[in-house]
Parts: sequence; structure tokens; C-alpha cells
Amino acid sequence: MEKKSELNIEELVNAYSDDLFRYAYSRTNDHEVAQDLVQDTLIVAFQKIDTFRGESSPKTWLTSILKFKIADHYRKKIKEKVSDVEIGDVSESFKSNGHWSQDKTPFAFGDDDHLLDNPDFVKVFNGCIDDLPELWSAIIKMKYINPKDSKEIRQELGISDTNMWQIVHRSKLKLKECLKINWVNQQ
Repeated sequence: MEKKSELNIEELVNAYSDDLFRYAYSRTNDHEVAQDLVQDTLIVAFQKIDTFRGESSPKTWLTSILKFKIADHYRKKIKEKVSDVEIGDVSESFKSNGHWSQDKTPFAFGDDDHLLDNPDFVKVFNGCIDDLPELWSAIIKMKYINPKDSKEIRQELGISDTNMWQIVHRSKLKLKECLKINWVNQQ
């Protein structure tokens, strides 16, 4: 491990900015946001370089700063309330007798066992995930695409258990609608 006296901000930028960018992009799916988060991370590193004690690698230190920056980014997003119009009213899915409304009835995707082997489906599915609000997309990717423990996701993004599960539920409803429009209806 390097000692703080051996750290040079220019060397850190050259050595780790690409890795930091990939990490930030995998969490935000937004090129500009990822670049901004990495830049903010490196600014903090520059300001705090004298506090680096060498108890971890410089990459680990920088990644931990970046994780805080990502969490701050999503905390700001959470404060931007998502309208119910965007989510849709779940009660619209049911008739007064509790049965599914005709246009909201669950549907079959086809050969469910092999859908992820179909590159056309994967393209549509990824597009649907990318169309989710930024925070929702990040949570779905962290939970299902690059599986992480739910507790770790909540801690990293600074959200409550209830909030995370509401987002997961609403994301699944949005994904279902998107797939119905862009996959089932196109087949």
C-alpha cells in the first residue's frame, strides 16, 4: 500500500479515473452524470489527500468517496417526488369485483424459459430498463442485473427499506407495461 506522502493527484487521475467512471456509469447509466460524479470524487480526493492514511489502496479510497457521491446524487433524486401519473394507479388494473380489467390482465411473454437467450428480447428489455426513472433503473440493475444484497443497495443509495421495495414494485409494473407494448404486441 502507498503512504499518503507517495500519493500524487495526477497519478491517481491517470491510474483510476477510467475505473471510477465505469463504476459510476454502472450505477447511473448516464454518461454526463458519471463524469460529474468522478470529477467531484477527484476534487474531494485532492482536497483530502493529506487525510489518506494508507490503510486501504488508493483505488478503494477513491471508490468509497465515489460511493458517497453516488448516494448523494440519488438522495437528491429521491427528493424529487415521482408523480402518480408517471406510476399509474394500480387500482385501474382491477374491476370492482376484484378481477383483472381486460386490458390489464397478465400476459405471457412466449417461451419464458429462453427469453434471455433471445438478443431481440434482451435489447427491448434493456431499453425498458433504461426508460425507467434514473434511480429506479439503478436499483433494478443493482438488484437483478449485477446482483447485490438489498441492504448494500439501500446503504449505497441512502434509501429506506420501504422506499426501495416501493421502487422495485413500481419498476416491475413499468417494465411489464413497456414489455407488453414493445415485445408482446410486436410479436
